[in-house]
Formats: sequence, C-alpha cells, structure tokens
Amino acid sequence: MKKVVVVIGIFLFVFVAVCVYYYYRWQHLWEVEPTHASYPIREAGKDTLRVVMIGDSWAALHSDMQMDSFLQKRLQEHLSKPVVVRSQGHGGEKSKGIYQLMFLSEGYGTKPLLQSGAHYCILSAGINDAAANLGTKQYCAHYLKILNFLLEHGIRPVVFEIPDVDIKGLYSQKNKKDLLADYVKSVMTHCDRYDFSNYRKALSSMLDEMNLRDKVLYIPLKEWYGDSAEMNRALFMQDGIHLNRTGYEMLDAGIATAILRDLGE
Repeated sequence: MKKVVVVIGIFLFVFVAVCVYYYYRWQHLWEVEPTHASYPIREAGKDTLRVVMIGDSWAALHSDMQMDSFLQKRLQEHLSKPVVVRSQGHGGEKSKGIYQLMFLSEGYGTKPLLQSGAHYCILSAGINDAAANLGTKQYCAHYLKILNFLLEHGIRPVVFEIPDVDIKGLYSQKNKKDLLADYVKSVMTHCDRYDFSNYRKALSSMLDEMNLRDKVLYIPLKEWYGDSAEMNRALFMQDGIHLNRTGYEMLDAGIATAILRDLGE
C-alpha cells in the first residue's frame, strides 16, 4: 500500500512540475495584445457595396480559389449597384495575430485592405486558436478587439460559426512529447484538446455579454453548414481542415443571404 502511495505521489509531483515548467514557458501565449491606436479608414460610400474578408487560411484560400468573385456575383444578382469583394488572410494565424495584422501594411498585413473602406468585414478566426489549445479567454479577448475596431469605423462585422474540422487527424503523427504538451495546454485553459465547441459557445456568450449581438451580423452553423457541427468531409479538402469549392459555395451562399437580409433585400 505504501508503495502505491509513493508511486502516486511521484506521479503527481512530476505532473505538477511539468505544468509549472510549461506554464512559464508558454506564459506569453496567453498574454492579451494591448489595444492598438486607431487609424483613418475611408468611408465606403453608398454607390458600391464593399465587402472584405480577413483572418486565417480560410480567408487566404477564399482569395486564392477565386471565391471573392463567387460571393460578389451572389450579392450582385440581388442588388442594383456594383459590388466589390476582397479577401486576405494568413494561414495558421490565430485571433491575436489576426488583430495584429490589422495594423500592418507589409506582408500579410490587412491595414491597406481595411483602409480602402468596407460596409461589411467577414471574420475567419478560431480554428488555429482551438488547434493550439490556447483557450477561449484569449480568443474572445482578441476577437472583441477586432470587433470593436471595425464597429468604431462603421464597418459591420460578419461573424460566422466554424464547424468541427479534423485537427485530431492532422496531429495524429505528433510525438508523445508534443501530445503531452497539448494535453497540458488543455488542462491550463480548461478546454478539451482540439475541441471547437467550447470556442463556439464562448464567442456566442461574449457577444451577448458585451451587447454586440445586434451590432454584428451573426451567422450560425445552421444557416450555412447544416444542423450539426460534426465534420462533413464532402465539404473539405483532403486535409480535413480547409473548405473545398463546394464548402466555400455553401459558406458564401449563407453569407450572401445574411447580408442581403441585413440590407433589406
């Protein structure tokens, strides 16, 4: 019996030591970015509907796969004025990085895109936060900063719910050390590993708590993806992370419907 107690004691000591080690090693990951100074943005005007999309690889591929023109066409079919859609993203970017890029002009910076003016800004953020097990606290903190900046400049944020993706499949080849590190992160952030449901719920709750529900254009999963958040491989590329063209067409159809309804069309 004494040996069992000793073994359990050693295990607990090692586990706590590992947690403390990784906490100080990763402390910077949970630091919330200070609010950046604002900058002038051109007024979009009424003659042309201007829509931009920023964020992670979903935003980047939206441009690369020429889905900007698809969404533009879907909107143009129901409007009597021209429509311009532009997107720009950076693969692997988390909410903190997406916020930082809003203030950069070089590289993947989205400052020039925003400065050109927009009526709506579609946000693609959350997959990489969940994949890195960074927790909902920092995710919502940076998402809120993005929303506040857009609203300050009269740009209506378009927030669409992200479904489950195959992060577990992507990380199945990780070594035991990295898998242990991911587990420790999930313990520290009180979120299950690679679990998107916590991030969806946290974002939705944050919108209500900050009285932003009516200020953003919120698109739940059922309005573009379906009744279940469970991954539908028919809508994804082989990697199980990125939407294929069919998936993007469903997403853009949902976005177009929401924007047109918001415009009263």
